[in-house]
Amino acid sequence: MKQRQKNNKPKQATPWKYLTIILLSASVLMITSFTASAHAPSTLTLSYTLQTQELRITITHQVADPTTHYIAKIEIKKNGATYNTTLYTEQPDPNSFSYSYPVNATIGDALDVTASCIQGGSKTTQYTITQDATNNGKNNSSTPGFELLIFLGAVLSGIFLLRKKSS
Repeated sequence: MKQRQKNNKPKQATPWKYLTIILLSASVLMITSFTASAHAPSTLTLSYTLQTQELRITITHQVADPTTHYIAKIEIKKNGATYNTTLYTEQPDPNSFSYSYPVNATIGDALDVTASCIQGGSKTTQYTITQDATNNGKNNSSTPGFELLIFLGAVLSGIFLLRKKSS
């Protein structure tokens, strides 16, 4: 009676296994570092009070350290011409904050506000002064951040792994 010899040779890793490890490592790296990467503000909301001639800008820009990653410049344009540019060296909160500016405007004036991140990325929102100039409904603008990209990357990696596992 012949005995079968066991094959004790270790299995060799295929290129697909290396690719899978690289993709998973990249996904983990992206997930853990997305708040530190440069990005535009996710929301930039404007409101204007006609009686006090005050423009209030509320910004959502989530960062880990607001002293090194922050909204560095706010530019206000009135009817296409630069009205005010303010530079900052940090942001007051790591998530959401507001600034108020005196802006001499009348009904029908268009205000364009651009908030720029020190590490890159900016967002612009337009506001048109109306009779009821507190919030004319056109001033909430939000942009999906890196969270969507990370989610899509994770889903695609999962699909890729499932297809490889089943074949």
